[in-house]
Amino acid sequence: MALNYKLILAPSESVKRMLARRMTFGKASSEADALKVMSWGAVLMVQGSVPDLFYAADIGAKISPVFVAEVVGNCPQNIVTMAFVGNVADVRQVLDALKNEGVVS
Repeated sequence: MALNYKLILAPSESVKRMLARRMTFGKASSEADALKVMSWGAVLMVQGSVPDLFYAADIGAKISPVFVAEVVGNCPQNIVTMAFVGNVADVRQVLDALKNEGVVS
């Protein structure tokens, strides 16, 4: 089943703060610090089942130097969204790879 996705180009400061807060839950401080200084040219968010999301995360992490993290919702045990953060070209490369694999449509 294809995952739903949204691509955000040049996310606003408000969106970056909201995502960073939900993406650093339970992460080591070094990962949270890396998120603060990295390029936020684009954010690709994908939503779906846990196995599909981790498959997508693996593809994205292997294809491009993006920051990949779960976006924790109201219930931390239920991961339904994964985010890929980086410069526009790298994030678009992830999206293209996910489309080629049939993960998103």
